[in-house]
Amino acid sequence: MSNDPGVEALHTVDDRSKVVAVLTTVAAFGAGMFTVGDIEFVSIAAAAIGIGARFGSVWWGARIFVDRDSAAVADQPTAGRYHHGAVGVALVLAGAIALIARYLGVEVTTVAVAASAVAAGAFLAFSALLPD
Repeated sequence: MSNDPGVEALHTVDDRSKVVAVLTTVAAFGAGMFTVGDIEFVSIAAAAIGIGARFGSVWWGARIFVDRDSAAVADQPTAGRYHHGAVGVALVLAGAIALIARYLGVEVTTVAVAASAVAAGAFLAFSALLPD
């Protein structure tokens, strides 16, 4: 274990992001079951929202609470080499659009294709727009 304060802060952010992800998933699942009612569909959309919240909260927390001199999340040896914030925003956006579209009565196949397209487009756009 490192004694570097930046690494310790990143571990704290990582631990707290797990709580954020679980609470977000539960909220999305509850809202989806209340409005849509299809447990299989709602489970997938809520999982996407929860995973996105985990990625996004780690990225956001690292930007806010870790020193500027420390390495970015993507530079950590166990993290992937992609934009964590962009993945998080894209997944939350895709999951939310899927739940809203299903609530409005759009067919499941159409919703799946649209949510996938939104996720891909949002990832590409936010990878370019959000700072590392």
